[in-house]
Amino acid sequence: MTTQKDDLEKPIPKAFSQFQFLKDTFLCSLVAFGGPEAHMGVFLDRLVQKKNYLSEKALLEWMALCSFLPGPTSTQVITAIGLEKGGRSLAILTLLVWAMPALCLMTLIALIPALIDKNSFASITSFLAPMAAGFVGWAAWVLGRKVVINPLSFGLWGFGLAIALVSTTPWAIPVAFCVGAGLSILLSSKTEQFQSQHIGKFSVPWGIFFLFITLLCVGIISSFFSENSLWVTFERFYRFGCLVFGGGQVVVPLMQGELVDSNGLMTQSEFLAGFGLVQALPGPMFSFAAYAGGMSEQVSGINRQFLSAMIAGWAIFLPGTLLLFLIHPIWANLKQLTRAHLALKGMNAIAGGLVGGVFIKILFSMNWLGLDLVVLLVSLGLLISRKLPAPIIVLIVGLIYWAFI
Repeated sequence: MTTQKDDLEKPIPKAFSQFQFLKDTFLCSLVAFGGPEAHMGVFLDRLVQKKNYLSEKALLEWMALCSFLPGPTSTQVITAIGLEKGGRSLAILTLLVWAMPALCLMTLIALIPALIDKNSFASITSFLAPMAAGFVGWAAWVLGRKVVINPLSFGLWGFGLAIALVSTTPWAIPVAFCVGAGLSILLSSKTEQFQSQHIGKFSVPWGIFFLFITLLCVGIISSFFSENSLWVTFERFYRFGCLVFGGGQVVVPLMQGELVDSNGLMTQSEFLAGFGLVQALPGPMFSFAAYAGGMSEQVSGINRQFLSAMIAGWAIFLPGTLLLFLIHPIWANLKQLTRAHLALKGMNAIAGGLVGGVFIKILFSMNWLGLDLVVLLVSLGLLISRKLPAPIIVLIVGLIYWAFI
């Protein structure tokens, strides 16, 4: 009989195909609607439970670590899985496959805004929000069952849930993880069994660290003197990627202040229209940078717009990816220590609570008398059955919704 602990730490099969992993990453990118919590539900469904590339425990650990780093959390998590499975080359390919569909769509929207009826588009895709809520709810249930194993983990899970419900600042999430780690170390039973492993020598990739710092400093300094708008675009969006914790919604005030209010590169209505559209598309919400970069060059011709969109889109992902490459060898060794193991248990409980709190917030914002509830329940039912892949679930839910509107 397997225990809950055994299930958390079940071995990962040795057979691994990079091509198949990239294919699964691409499929995730096509159905990952909503924010990072909904994306975790997609990863949990396809990468963990269906393909067994990693365990639930490992997914929670990566979620906790990436929440400390600036940049898009879900993008860093799936990039980290590629890094763990196949090194930096696979990690870069994973990032490209995951982000490219959303970046291309947002670039296209920036290039041909006149061809898109934004009101009609919003009406057609309005089922995606409650459907994404289904993924969040399912992830909250599965992860909650895995991390709540004793009174301490239950308390930390509840603390994470409360933070998600009441917090209005992105800094609260890294602080919550620190609190969870500290309390887990201090309050765990003295009889806690974990065989601490010896940490061998490991090299810190200082070259990546200096590249990260150099790009930031040179970019900021040269932007005051350069008249090349494409270089300014790179500096601007690289800087955004360095400063943002907590997901795509958090980067919006920075972009709006600099692109709309300070420099007038687009109107408020253009900015908000693009932000509304990106929330109805699958993939990372940071892909909004491609739209913003393209619109900022709308008076310079379509070729310049395209280049600006691509530069902005990839520049905003670059800092978080470099930091992930920097921290990975350190993290892989530190988590073998007893105290680090205890800290991870607390952080995992916090992560499970955060997902649960986000789901509760979504429930309070839903229209319980409309089709939203039907979409949510159908999505949850199909996910619980575990018989259909996520793309088919999206199609079924969409057809049900469109049949009634």
